Amino acid sequence: MQAAYENLVEEEDALLQKICQCEECKWTILDFCYKNNGNREVGEAILTSIHAIEQDYRTELLHLRLEKSLLAGKMRDE
Repeated sequence: MQAAYENLVEEEDALLQKICQCEECKWTILDFCYKNNGNREVGEAILTSIHAIEQDYRTELLHLRLEKSLLAGKMRDE
């Protein structure tokens, strides 16, 4: 069970890194639009796509954390 828990911790770290990368991308796009008076429709479409990807990662993270919590409870009870 310990190995499974450690795998979940690694997966959690990877998801958190992906979420941070999405945040960085969003800020980069916003900064680009600010500096270049970018096309609103294009900027919005890109931001919305990145946001959707980030939300998928956050949902995956939520499920992973639930699984990790349940596994930790089982490990405690043994």
